Amino acid sequence: MALYKILSIVFPVFTTIGIGYLFARFKRIDLNSLIEILLFVTIPALVISSLIKRKIPPDEIGLVFLSALLVVAGVGVIAHLYLRITGRTELRGFYLPTMFMNSGNMALPLALLSFGSRGLQVAILYYVSVSLLVYTLGIYMAKGGDGFREIFRLPLIYATLIGIGLSVAEIPLPSPLTVTVDMIGDATIPLMLLSLGYRLESIHARDLGMAIWGGIIRIGGGFLISLALVWFTGLGGVTGKIVILSSSMPSAVINFILTERYNLNPALVASVVVVSTVMSLFTTPLILAFIL
Repeated sequence: MALYKILSIVFPVFTTIGIGYLFARFKRIDLNSLIEILLFVTIPALVISSLIKRKIPPDEIGLVFLSALLVVAGVGVIAHLYLRITGRTELRGFYLPTMFMNSGNMALPLALLSFGSRGLQVAILYYVSVSLLVYTLGIYMAKGGDGFREIFRLPLIYATLIGIGLSVAEIPLPSPLTVTVDMIGDATIPLMLLSLGYRLESIHARDLGMAIWGGIIRIGGGFLISLALVWFTGLGGVTGKIVILSSSMPSAVINFILTERYNLNPALVASVVVVSTVMSLFTTPLILAFIL
């Protein structure tokens, strides 16, 4: 029964990613337009829709953000040690795909299918936390600056503030507006999974040895650090389980996009993204079996 439950969670996620991958093999589209719709329309709607469904304790917001920050920083330390040991400290691009996980495309649907709207709400908080880090620390690491301002060009931060504000103040939206936000937000997860599969089709792995280690550091390091954090902070229940699940996701595609744009070891980063995603086919069911 437990095996069936795990398969029922991971099958829709990886199947939808696979459909996006196969679609890219037969049909070419402008994926950037779809990404713009996600970033500026459907993801903000999903954030608001999820956050207002239940009052969020302020301390939970802080704990989830702190967990995401410590996982990202902790995995960065592991990546640094690996580069020092192997004598390849010049490969600065290696940090991004190991530090920043796919807390959106993969973690959100897994959280929803595993723990329902409660799990999705916590996963949204984690996703927002990682997004803030990607568009500040991530861009700073890739470019050397200008990352902080990028956050304020995207509606994600404003949607988060609106959603948290309405939730904490327990202010309900008018029913027609709630239905509209829910309907638009519901389009996010399938579009994110399809776009992930589509993007993966154009990314090719090269340095497999280092990419495998990158995948191990990203997934294994994230899992162990989050497990220690949950134990140390006493973060129990669904919140702790979502922190562990989200922290153990493969590398996010945004890492490849950033390093490609700023020419920071993009081939290596692409390899880590692809290899870690393939690895997650096997690690995700194991992690779900551990936390369920």
